[in-house]
Amino acid sequence: MLTEEDAVARYELPPPNSPGTLQGLGPHLWEASFDRRGDKQGIQASRDSVARLVWAELDNYQYLQIDDGALVHDEIRLDRDVYRRTRDDSLYGLFRGTPGDSLILQRSLIAWEQAIAPFAGQLGYERQEDGAVEGRAVRVYRLGLTPRPTLADGSQASPDTAANLMGIVTSPIALDGRVYIDIETGNRLVAELEGRYVPRGVVGGKDPTDEVLVSYRESRSLTGVPVEILPPRAAEYVDRRTVRVPGPDGRRRRGSANSERPGSVPALDPDDDR
Repeated sequence: MLTEEDAVARYELPPPNSPGTLQGLGPHLWEASFDRRGDKQGIQASRDSVARLVWAELDNYQYLQIDDGALVHDEIRLDRDVYRRTRDDSLYGLFRGTPGDSLILQRSLIAWEQAIAPFAGQLGYERQEDGAVEGRAVRVYRLGLTPRPTLADGSQASPDTAANLMGIVTSPIALDGRVYIDIETGNRLVAELEGRYVPRGVVGGKDPTDEVLVSYRESRSLTGVPVEILPPRAAEYVDRRTVRVPGPDGRRRRGSANSERPGSVPALDPDDDR
C-alpha cells in the first residue's frame, strides 16, 4: 500500500533558474502564454497574457508582452540603446541602458513564478525518465499536488485547513503538467501547466463557479546561431536620452537630446525667443 511518505518521496525540486544560467543557453527564443480564468468576485481577476523574447546576448534582445489583447511592453535593446514603449499606438522612447542589465531575463523567469504561485507548498515535481528537446538532454518532471498535511489525530487536513497551515492564499484543487529541464544548464526548455484552485476569500462558500482555472505554457528554442535584432525606423521613436552640453553661462547642463541620432528631437535653447 502506498503511504503518504512514499508519495511525498517521489517528488524532488529541480535546480533553480537564474539570469546567469540562462545566459549559458546562448541565443534563443522564449515564448510563453498564460491564461487565467478568474472568479466572479474578482479576487483573482481573469488574465490572458502572451510574451516573447528574442535573446541574442545580454545587451542585444527584443521583448514583447501583450495582456488581454493590448500591448503592455515592447522593448528592443542594442548595446547601450534601449527602445521601449507600453502602447502599440505610441512611439518608442530611446533611452540609455545600463551595461550588463539582466532584468529582461528576469521577466521571463517571473512569468513561471506567477503561474505556479497559487499552488505554493502543494506543488510537487515528480521525476520521470530523462529525454531530449531539440537534441539537448533534459530531465523530465511531471507536476502534481502533493498530499495535504496530516493533523495530530492522523486525519488529512481539509483544503481550507491545509491552506492555513501552509500560509497560502488559495486552496489548490487540481494540477497537472510537465517540465523539461536542460541538464547542462539547469534551465526549463519546455513547461506546461493546467490547474484549478479556489481563492481563500470564497473557500467557505464552496461555490464551484468561484474556481480559478490556470493554463500556462512556455518554451525556449535554441537557435544555435547569432540572432539579428533590428532597431525601429527613425520615424518610430523619440530620443529620450540626456547628454551634458555647455549652457549659455558656460556651465554644463542636462536635458538636451542627442540631435545627431536618428529620430531625435532637439531641445529648445532656453535663451531662444522662438
